[in-house]
Amino acid sequence: MNTTTTQINNSAHVNSAQNSAVSAASLAAINAAAVSAAANPVTPLTDSLELSAKLAQLGETLGDFKAYDSQLPIAEIEGSRIIKCLYQTNPKTGKKAQENSYVRVPTKHLTEEHIVSRIADLTPYFLAYLQELENKEIQDNHRKGGLTVYCSGLSLDKIIERLEESSTSSRLSKDKIESWFTDIIEPTLATKFAAKLGLTENSSEADFLKLETVLAAYKGKFSQLANPKAFIQEADCVALIGVINACGAESNLLGSRFISRLTNMSKKSEEVLLTL
Repeated sequence: MNTTTTQINNSAHVNSAQNSAVSAASLAAINAAAVSAAANPVTPLTDSLELSAKLAQLGETLGDFKAYDSQLPIAEIEGSRIIKCLYQTNPKTGKKAQENSYVRVPTKHLTEEHIVSRIADLTPYFLAYLQELENKEIQDNHRKGGLTVYCSGLSLDKIIERLEESSTSSRLSKDKIESWFTDIIEPTLATKFAAKLGLTENSSEADFLKLETVLAAYKGKFSQLANPKAFIQEADCVALIGVINACGAESNLLGSRFISRLTNMSKKSEEVLLTL
């Protein structure tokens, strides 16, 4: 762990001027945060009253179509998502079927937790969808002149990799990943590294700055996963998976998703090395 930690720290560009030194009292705050995180797991904002209050501030209502303007930002509100209805002008009539619009709908009825709880019901549909994706890949290959299908190269990992590269609706923003890190990973990771560094309330500001640097480096590495085409070296993949497991986040929905992706990246890194 020491080697990979050093590699990550060396590869991350942490601006120490932006990271204020942690005061001695921060150690107690770190430990308190770890206890609080364990006792009070983070839950998404799905309460209808809170969501309604947020919408009221913006003058919006769930389910109402509003005119869409690509130049104007649309606020992201946890517990809701945006569906855009965009139309092209018919070259013959010079008209659109409808005006460009968007609508905000709730997400509490369709979450990852719900999908996991109904996985047995959804599996046949998932399988059919994944087979359709693979069909398209093979058909595209044939259209380009392919004469055979490399059957041993077909795998679920390959399909997931293509989904990560092409999907926009399931992509995680950098802010969401950083929020996940702060809420789920950082409290435990900070406590572990504070103990490893031997930090106490009497430790120097420089020692606490080391802890800040380590945490910022890990947060930066995880944030790279917001890019669907991101490539992380095998050693760093192993280190990040280790962090997720060490913080007990392997069963967390995002944690398990990151482990799967990092594992695939690690395999891809091995394949690249074998071709050298």
